[in-house]
Amino acid sequence: MRPISIQIPAELFIEFAARVKGDPSEEIELLVRKHLTSLDEVVQEANLFRTVTSKEFNDGDPSGGMEWSPLWLPNGTDLRMRYRQKTYLAKVRFDAIHFGDLEYHSVSQWVRQIARGTARNAWHDVWVKFQDSDDFVYADTLRQVPRTGFPPSGESRAARIIRLGAISLPDDEDTEGNKK
Repeated sequence: MRPISIQIPAELFIEFAARVKGDPSEEIELLVRKHLTSLDEVVQEANLFRTVTSKEFNDGDPSGGMEWSPLWLPNGTDLRMRYRQKTYLAKVRFDAIHFGDLEYHSVSQWVRQIARGTARNAWHDVWVKFQDSDDFVYADTLRQVPRTGFPPSGESRAARIIRLGAISLPDDEDTEGNKK
């Protein structure tokens, strides 16, 4: 590397050289490298803090969530249940269902708690609203698509592709071209 000259007060350089006891240029280079490394660490920590405190991490890692087979409920998904003329809302956060101060690790647990311990079919009681959606969807309708391969009645093929994020789906609407 080609050396350069940086102007600092002579008194500071003399004091530094006296403490180093020898050629201060190597020690100065080492200090500058340490400082650059610590600056890089500060920038990385600031970026991580900014990411973790951003809105998309409010409910936990956006790639996390919980499985309600065959559905995947990503963090940020809202759940709604109506029981005895009262509506209850919960949210999937940090890979679990959060309802008030309580945390559940299955939809059935949450439904059973709301229904005061009575046995219920959660698929028939719960409505689901994904983060990128404006509407709640009946849970049993959502589980029918993966199981049957056919969209629920009233849902177009395009809406199904958008909802499922599918790139290609079996051609279940246009079968005219396949008949012999």
